[in-house]
Amino acid sequence: MASPTRDLSIILVMHFILSMASPSLSCVIPCESEINLRLYLHQIAAGSGTNQVAIVASSQPAGFGTTAVNDWTVIDGPNPGTATIVARTKGMHVQADVGGPGWFNYFSMVFEDSRRRGSSFEVMGMNRAQEGEMAIIGGTGEFAMARGTIKYRALANPPPGQSIKELNIHAFYVKPAGTIAGPTIQ
Repeated sequence: MASPTRDLSIILVMHFILSMASPSLSCVIPCESEINLRLYLHQIAAGSGTNQVAIVASSQPAGFGTTAVNDWTVIDGPNPGTATIVARTKGMHVQADVGGPGWFNYFSMVFEDSRRRGSSFEVMGMNRAQEGEMAIIGGTGEFAMARGTIKYRALANPPPGQSIKELNIHAFYVKPAGTIAGPTIQ
């Protein structure tokens, strides 16, 4: 007669062997996918093609409380003249640092390329300097339930009234049923 401890051991060993043969058997909850993207955010604060507008002005020092809406483009290369638009960041940013500058950003990065059209990352965080990090706190479509970070770095010598930031996006998400993992955009 087999003991309950021995039976449990056999079951656990079999589960381990089967999960090695088929990775999908090792997931207790829906398996996550990982993505790494290097993209560029193009912000135009003044001039032709402006993609942000201040909706609340402030008379406070450092512009504390100033609020703007944005529809910044996200492109696949550092040169806006030759790059392709991959996504748009639709949202708001608020000057939230009394000592300034310190902009609190919250936006949806909505993809427009054919591969991920309509999928989005939900992003928030502080933009204090030339380099920093924001949190990915959710997502939709292909990026359902996303979580991760966007590390950014401002590029030197942008055109007047503009800013171009390199975005290094690292996220985990639950791949919806019926989709396949895509290649990394570099």
